[in-house]
Amino acid sequence: MRIPRGFSEELRNKADILQVIGDYVSCKKKGANYWACCPFHHEKTPSFSITPAKQFFKCFGCGKAGDVFAFVMEIEGCPFPEAVKIVADKCGVTIPIVSTKEDSKEFEERDRQRAELMQINQWATEFFEQNLTETAEGKRALSYLTQRGINNDTRKAFRLGYAPQSWDAMSNFLRSRGASKTQIERSGLVTLKEQGTGFYDRFRGRLVFPICDTQGRIVAFGGRIVAEGEPKYLNSPETVLYTKGQHLFGLNYSREAIRKQNYAILVEGYLDFLIPYQAGVKNLVASLGTALTENQVRLLARYVRQIIVNFDPDSAGVAATKRSLELLLAEGFKVKVLTLPDNLDPDEYIRSHGSDGYLGLLKRSQSFVDYIVEEAVKSNNQESPSGKVETINAILPYLKLIKDRIERAEHCERIADRLKIDSKLFREEFNKAVDTRSEKISERAVTATIVVKPAERKLLEILLNQASIRRQMMLQMTADDYEGLRTAHIFRLIFKLERQGREPTYPALSEELGDEDMARELLAKLMISDPGDVLEGAAIDQSRLEQVTREAAESLHSLRCTKLAEKQAALQIEINQAQRSNNSARLSELMMLKFELAKQERALAQWNGQEDKEAVKIKKQ
Repeated sequence: MRIPRGFSEELRNKADILQVIGDYVSCKKKGANYWACCPFHHEKTPSFSITPAKQFFKCFGCGKAGDVFAFVMEIEGCPFPEAVKIVADKCGVTIPIVSTKEDSKEFEERDRQRAELMQINQWATEFFEQNLTETAEGKRALSYLTQRGINNDTRKAFRLGYAPQSWDAMSNFLRSRGASKTQIERSGLVTLKEQGTGFYDRFRGRLVFPICDTQGRIVAFGGRIVAEGEPKYLNSPETVLYTKGQHLFGLNYSREAIRKQNYAILVEGYLDFLIPYQAGVKNLVASLGTALTENQVRLLARYVRQIIVNFDPDSAGVAATKRSLELLLAEGFKVKVLTLPDNLDPDEYIRSHGSDGYLGLLKRSQSFVDYIVEEAVKSNNQESPSGKVETINAILPYLKLIKDRIERAEHCERIADRLKIDSKLFREEFNKAVDTRSEKISERAVTATIVVKPAERKLLEILLNQASIRRQMMLQMTADDYEGLRTAHIFRLIFKLERQGREPTYPALSEELGDEDMARELLAKLMISDPGDVLEGAAIDQSRLEQVTREAAESLHSLRCTKLAEKQAALQIEINQAQRSNNSARLSELMMLKFELAKQERALAQWNGQEDKEAVKIKKQ
């Protein structure tokens, strides 16, 4: 295809550069110009300027500049002739074609195939629509749509259809419209037989959702099984019009609302898009039921930089959410996450609670860090150092994606507080992991961030140095009293040696500890400390014995109060989360747990008539 001389200049004068660029990025007027975040490099402060009066753009960050054709060539990665065609399509201008021997045959052939497939997709859409409303089989599918809450206006607007349970109905229809065997084979609407020649219809017994590009042209189809069968969802294969992972369902309908509200809601499936859209929530897109891709993220970046991810709350949805967060954060998006209560997806929630309820939850969406932290906390045992290690290592990859150092430091403080570890040491270990590009923090490093409580130290000093009190305390203590403490390993070894009839000496303990730092520093300090005179044989000082015994009991009580307060603080975080998401079932479970912990608290308070000061301090935090 050769563009006639003078046509590109005429088109340049006709084209509205702001309208064309506005299809790719969100622009805001400031003075005589419009400004946007540059689509050609990552930035947070807009430095990309469009001057409509001069039909010119300029990025003051990366230096790229030019007219409307230069912009399209850069962002689409296409040669000048194709950029002219794209601009002409956007402006509704027909290009007069002059054929010469120098025309690119490859470009011509591809362009011809695209035009043919565009027409075949139109025919296929008509076929699916007719089958949905005009056949008995289709009306059963129509009844299913009605049950799922899709009204006629939405069905017509999105041109939903039905593929009959037939091996050749679609291919026969396309032949009747004049499509050749080769064109049908290339359409993606049929599947080639594994043996022999020929093909059969790809979509059978399925509701069909047309998939459009950003200009509203049908480029592919998605099908959902109506009766029994696998797979539940089936999309078109790649064609000259459609490349997997490069389109977002509904974006051609929602992009103006997304620009207007300055954020997008990212959902998974077709109905997760259609039901909210029908209910008036217009600023959303669907990832076509697949994990979000880098190309889809870049497509979203043309329109907005703030995203709320609202995928299904099942295990597959959680995995997809985490993968999406990685891609969105790497591209510089500001991201929040909405997890709907009672394991509902957006489609189900809006049909049950309406759009107002959904919009209310959107306002209370979690930051992505809070979401990742809560998922990691739920998946690991926070009572043990190894569980904290797994938790931190699950959070680490997402924390490293935060570019702003101040914001990252603030999140480190909150995470350390949530996990009850020393924030300074945690920041140091995190920075080491960033500098060394490590994906994990060692258990030793995390254990070192767990603070040794005064009561914990005091109790250990007594257990290590007073045999008679040690034997008495063993009858009172359980593993729950010390598991999760910085010194849990020492407690375990003291009790193990006692059961074996061996004294907990420094050599015996340090040999089995394995953690040389702890053995050399903490254990040595504990062994040297003497809580009182040696209480052995006839020289026992009875009053001193009673005093040290009371100190041991008080230390144990303090630890129990502190651990209970930590459990209550962690439980309150979960309660707040359940309240934010209106998860009534989960909230009921948590309130029962809160009641049980309150009973334990009252029992502990009766020990000396008041709560331990250290526990009260933690609870207030």
